[in-house]
Amino acid sequence: MEPVTLIATALAAGAAAGTQDAVSESVRGAYRRLYELVRGRLTGRSGELDGAVEAQRARNASDDDPVAPELRQLLVLIDAAHDQQLQSLADVVLQRPEGPTVDTSNSNGWNVWNSNNKGVQNGPHGWQQNTFNS
Repeated sequence: MEPVTLIATALAAGAAAGTQDAVSESVRGAYRRLYELVRGRLTGRSGELDGAVEAQRARNASDDDPVAPELRQLLVLIDAAHDQQLQSLADVVLQRPEGPTVDTSNSNGWNVWNSNNKGVQNGPHGWQQNTFNS
């Protein structure tokens, strides 16, 4: 998931889940921190964030762009795509303990998602030995 989509999705999910008992305190805390960081960086435009998050919540999965235009505009304005802190908080909100995608792109065009895997080999000429102890 590209960073702006990740952050937008986390903002919408956090807003929707904030009042549910099933949501852990760490997720609520990460959402509050994510929201406050985005809001704080929107100097002079922070009032637009609530409406943009609501527009994101109303998005339909069949929409061409998964991010509401008004929220994308705000996230691009604060350069959220290059902000590791925002992305890490979004991972927590979305309960992605593995963190962001590990991008191992190289000149051969490999793009690998490593997520909670054990014994992973990347690339066509690697060597791997697995030892699983019980």
